[in-house]
Amino acid sequence: MSTLASLPPELIREVISYLPIASLLAFGMTSKEHHAIQCCSLSTLRLGVFPSRLAGVISLMEAAADISSIHSVQTVLPRTQTRTKDMIIRNQNAVVQKVVDKHRHTLRDLEIALWDLKKPSACSVSRLVNLRRLSIRLDHPHTRHAKVDRDFWDISPVSTVWNSFFARSDERKVFGRLQSLNLERAGITDFQLQQVLRDNPMISDLRLRKCLVLTRETFEHLARDETRKRLETLHFTWHGGDEIDDAILDYIEKLHNLKSLSLHGCRNINGDLVKKFNNDRWHIPDIGLPHDLENTEKVLEIDPQYK
Repeated sequence: MSTLASLPPELIREVISYLPIASLLAFGMTSKEHHAIQCCSLSTLRLGVFPSRLAGVISLMEAAADISSIHSVQTVLPRTQTRTKDMIIRNQNAVVQKVVDKHRHTLRDLEIALWDLKKPSACSVSRLVNLRRLSIRLDHPHTRHAKVDRDFWDISPVSTVWNSFFARSDERKVFGRLQSLNLERAGITDFQLQQVLRDNPMISDLRLRKCLVLTRETFEHLARDETRKRLETLHFTWHGGDEIDDAILDYIEKLHNLKSLSLHGCRNINGDLVKKFNNDRWHIPDIGLPHDLENTEKVLEIDPQYK
């Protein structure tokens, strides 16, 4: 009678890669050999690290609806590691770094949710050379913590952390096979984003939510770069900067292959003009119009007794 051990290792990895995360981890605990196979089988992962269970539930509700990963892990930090904002962020990054390093050879689809990204964990993510899809979610506006001001979620300061995501001549190799990139509340600059796009010429899905440092220069680059020939999805949302106005619409017109565009929450863009441009010139099948922020803000009700 055939046993699991009699199957080729590559076939075992293929089979167990479809297991839910709890079953996959349980399989890895049965023997050293199975643990090695389990570590090589995790290709898709949604990892959230939060100070409370409630924060994790809210984050999952806010996550993009089109993400369907069977390997979804919500980690709750011990109360002793959540006394201050800096402590929470430091411990969140430690968890992310540990998990990513363990599976760096196999991960192809990664989403991480935490409050801020630090250089050690950013370097670990950048070493995922087989990565095809990356989502970094730093925007959790409905999270409440005694040591965190409400306006913390309204800013995305410039950071050198994002330098870890593109190659420089004398440094280690970074990922270069990305096809999809999603950043939320990232303090990435126009230059840093341009370098990431340069190193990942296959990106066709680009989503930038509340990346407040970016300016019109990003749209200028997209319009003249080779990226415009491949880009099928562009979501540039929740940006209230003065430079993100109707002038960017001329650059969008040069993105001939767009199938989905969203400018939701960009309050300095005329929604009627976007609609007119699309009807007369762009003909993009799926389009999200900018709206008045005051009229579209959602109210999320929660049970205060839930812990």
